[in-house]
Amino acid sequence: MDLKLMKEIYNLHIKGFEGLNFNVTHKDNYEITYNPNIKDIYSNFLSNFDIKNKKEFSSMMEEVDKIFSKVNRSTVVYLIPFMEELYNNKDKYFTTDKFELISTEVWQIYNDFSKLDNVTTNCKFDVKLELATDMKKYADCVMSCYQTDDENDPYGDLDEGYRQGYINYKKSYSDIQNEFYYVKVDDKIVGTTQSLYNNKIYGIYSLAIKETYRGKGIGKEVLRQQLQMCKSKNINVAYLQTEQGFYPSKMYKKFGFKDLCIAYYYLKK
Repeated sequence: MDLKLMKEIYNLHIKGFEGLNFNVTHKDNYEITYNPNIKDIYSNFLSNFDIKNKKEFSSMMEEVDKIFSKVNRSTVVYLIPFMEELYNNKDKYFTTDKFELISTEVWQIYNDFSKLDNVTTNCKFDVKLELATDMKKYADCVMSCYQTDDENDPYGDLDEGYRQGYINYKKSYSDIQNEFYYVKVDDKIVGTTQSLYNNKIYGIYSLAIKETYRGKGIGKEVLRQQLQMCKSKNINVAYLQTEQGFYPSKMYKKFGFKDLCIAYYYLKK
């Protein structure tokens, strides 16, 4: 496992969050990410911890419970392989009487850009990415793409708080770029996507196509164009994160992405 790359991706991921109205509290051996408008587990969690044993773990959890309680949130642990002690001993720390595994996330990377020019998507549409400047309009578009009420859609019940996060977006760091795009077909907006990157790593987020336009190769064409953007910036690694077992993770692997790791979300009972 490339633990260094995982840590670099995580750090970029959290920096991107901060621009969307997230609060990140850094402690000596852990950090908490919290959003005042969003209640889901993907926006309120404990992570980036350096714990050596059960005593340290218990002490950390006591502190964290108090912090989350004050902001009316449940305690959720976001566990990634570079947090080695807990990750390698999950069964010892996250016992079923005290924790519930509520989400399993796969991180995937694309790093063989020599093959990109040969990638075809069989998309019959002229797909264009247009940089968004009106964040309220973009936020509305994201929500309309994700909120499908489809139980098989991993993002089908997106928390309304995300709308405000996009509307309030502010650039927080000089060393990263966060770009928001409309996906357009025949000058009609049919989806959204987002690029978050620094000089080493390129993240792809919020890739969502409106339900009536799915299954037509548009999402794959968006991926291809974003990877071309990544290549043009001389960045050698692109990544994305998605729910394990749902159709997007399988699609991305067919496209050329490789699994980097599995991350877990545990809810404290």
